[in-house]
Amino acid sequence: IYSQVVDVLVCKMNKRTYPAHSVGRVDQAEAVKADEKNMGCISLLDFFGFETLEKNSFEQLCINYANEHLQNRYIIDNFQSVRDDYEFEGVEIEFDCSMINNSEVLNLVEGRMGLISIINEECVRPSGNSSSFVYKAKMIHKDSNHLVSEKLHRPWEFGVKHFAGLVTYDATDFIERNTDQLPLDLLECVTKCTNSIISTQFDTLLTERQTLMQSTRRKQGAMSMTICSKFRKRLAGLIEHIAATKTRYVRCIKPNENKTPRVTDHMVTMGQLGSAGIVTAINISKNIFPNQLPYDTVWDRFHC
Repeated sequence: IYSQVVDVLVCKMNKRTYPAHSVGRVDQAEAVKADEKNMGCISLLDFFGFETLEKNSFEQLCINYANEHLQNRYIIDNFQSVRDDYEFEGVEIEFDCSMINNSEVLNLVEGRMGLISIINEECVRPSGNSSSFVYKAKMIHKDSNHLVSEKLHRPWEFGVKHFAGLVTYDATDFIERNTDQLPLDLLECVTKCTNSIISTQFDTLLTERQTLMQSTRRKQGAMSMTICSKFRKRLAGLIEHIAATKTRYVRCIKPNENKTPRVTDHMVTMGQLGSAGIVTAINISKNIFPNQLPYDTVWDRFHC
């Protein structure tokens, strides 16, 4: 109920804050497509930080997966684009991005036989469970440098080498969290609620569930309704939107592990700067031509 109410609030706020000249159109999506050439947009994305806790569950995997995508976008915007520009201009320059390239981690999570696919497969299997998911993941990706299998791991534990460091996940509740389906009789009960917002939202959910149950491709439909599949689809839309914009990045560095004010642990901060690609960016800046001069400097030097 909480999730559905939040969805309604977000939808209403988006409609209210959309430019006034599109108000009144029936299809907001079509309005966006029609007006996007004539309007500008300034967006601020405040995202979860990389998480590694004493117990890392399904939520931490989703958060760190999203951070991997944003890190990959950062690499493309700041390093790959520079390299492409220099190659196009025929200027020779050498810098190694392999230390910060996280495409292999993304492939491990969302690839054809990645962790998301294996989790979804276990969700639709009658006897699917977390231990089976971990076993399959370790067997399929036994040659991967980013999936960690240790002898002391319990059957439901596995590790992933993210760009920011190694995280050991506890997959005990992965299957249940990923399925996230309410019993059909409970859905039918909530649709009879006297609150119009709740009844309308759950009517939609009930219709989707019934359509899925009647479908001839129930397995594929069930896999597309999992939390992982929905999260991957929404994340792909976010990254596509970011890729179409001129992006500026603000990096937040945690000064120490104890949250102590006015204390900087240099090992902790340097580890973050290295894994985030900041050190690589500084080294690249030393080897290339300056391309981000202040406006007043450019004006003084080149104005006619």
